Amino acid sequence: MRVSTNQIQMGAINAMLDQQEGLSRVQKQVATGKRVLAPADDPVAAAQTINLRDSLGRTEQLQRNINHARGRLTLEEGVLDGVTKILQRVRELSVMGNNASQTNDTRGYIAEEILQLNDELVGLANTMDSDGEFLFAGSKGRFKPFSRNDEGDYLYYGDDTQRFVRVGPRRQIAINDTGTQVFRKIREGNGTFIVTESKNNTGSGVLDQGSSKGHYDFGVYAMIMDKSNSVDPNAPLTYKIIDENGKVIVPSTKFAEGNAITFEGVQMFILGEPEPGDYFVIRPSQHQDVFTTLQKLAESLKDPRNTAADHAFLHNDVNRALASIDTALGNILDVRASIGTRLNALESQRSINEAFGIQLKELISNIEDLDFGQAVSELNGRKVGLEASQKAFVKVQDISLFNHLY
Repeated sequence: MRVSTNQIQMGAINAMLDQQEGLSRVQKQVATGKRVLAPADDPVAAAQTINLRDSLGRTEQLQRNINHARGRLTLEEGVLDGVTKILQRVRELSVMGNNASQTNDTRGYIAEEILQLNDELVGLANTMDSDGEFLFAGSKGRFKPFSRNDEGDYLYYGDDTQRFVRVGPRRQIAINDTGTQVFRKIREGNGTFIVTESKNNTGSGVLDQGSSKGHYDFGVYAMIMDKSNSVDPNAPLTYKIIDENGKVIVPSTKFAEGNAITFEGVQMFILGEPEPGDYFVIRPSQHQDVFTTLQKLAESLKDPRNTAADHAFLHNDVNRALASIDTALGNILDVRASIGTRLNALESQRSINEAFGIQLKELISNIEDLDFGQAVSELNGRKVGLEASQKAFVKVQDISLFNHLY
């Protein structure tokens, strides 16, 4: 078979081009520090790298989620710290206003401060985060959650949805607490039942808010004050307790100021001197938002009190408010404890994600990164090969039959 001069030249040129391409590839590997520059270099390694980078991207997104959640929960915890301080101050003012040494004027000043604190409390409940969303609006983050209507009622425009963010492959963390959980789901009185007096009472009986003794059945009861059947004006005051159907639970019993009154899981006492015909109602606690509690407290402190009965109404109103404020403070404490638990969980998950991210980067490095010693050796070898092929091409190119003719 005859090989033409052109074929010889083209073969030599192609060989040089192959050497140049190999040299260029090794140069790029050395320059970038990467062994795999394109999927064709190592298809299996390229596929593995793509999967690992996807996992690394997801892990980095989880870390961003953690940063967002941590910022939001930290802000909420700071807001609740402010709420706690306001409620503690209102409690101090309530005790102060309940003191017999106060006058109608001084109680009015105390009421004004409580109203200012209540406005501040509503402002905290309407706090926005860095994204312009309201913290306590549930899933309706763009809606201002709390406002007061013309009738004086506090309305809630959020919802009761708790929002979650994914912080781990199989882990989610709640990043908010709703307005209902924090400010509205507060039970009156002692949290189980509440004791109220008739507005027609004429005596000076002052109630404590009682406590559960045994099993309270969430019934409604009335405690009715009376005199024993006697013409003697010094006859002892008695009381009886009936349920909402009129059934007598406790028959007529001599009343003694400060003595425990116990029935159907309820334990309470009364100070002062109730009058015959006065009565008190024990009913299950209902939810009342903390803003309404403070508003009613201030209004009660503002009302003029001139008689013993008036002062008894004041003391009873303040005692109920104090019990509700204590319940609200306990609720805020529970929410703050929950936030602390979630912040700890975020930090723990952050550490897990960081460790996993480092492992992924090491795996990617093991697949992609270049062995510089081997690469430099290959670079030198290809450089020598290219120079040899170039010299050989020059030698072959000079060979011609005409050079041997005379």
